[in-house]
Amino acid sequence: MANLLSQGCGIRISDLASPEVFTDIGQVVSISGPDGSASEIDVTALDSSAKEFVIGLPDNGSVSLEVIFDHASATAKHDTLYTARTSQVLQHFQIFLSDSPETVLDFQAYVSQFSLALGVDDKVGATFSLRISGAVSIT
Repeated sequence: MANLLSQGCGIRISDLASPEVFTDIGQVVSISGPDGSASEIDVTALDSSAKEFVIGLPDNGSVSLEVIFDHASATAKHDTLYTARTSQVLQHFQIFLSDSPETVLDFQAYVSQFSLALGVDDKVGATFSLRISGAVSIT
């Protein structure tokens, strides 16, 4: 998996049907995350010689998608993401890498934020934040 390029990577969203069908989210400029962490639980006792910790449950954090926004495009799925934010329905996503066979990060998340980015002499951009709920599997 060494020397993978970002070109050819992407993210898919499920239709939540049975069986599930995943569709690429179009016009993605960048993907950041998952950016999770785990809490530290202090288990230092009076007879400890130094601070002691155990790691708590993992919080798999969030994924951020920057897109060239096109709400009218059925293939871009930006309308689906926007609707998921307002409906607050847990969605199923897959980030895929450009290797072969394809490495896939599979997770469920809520679309928690949407933000337009407008500027002089620039495209209409948007950022969607996905708040992960549960585990992230990598296959």
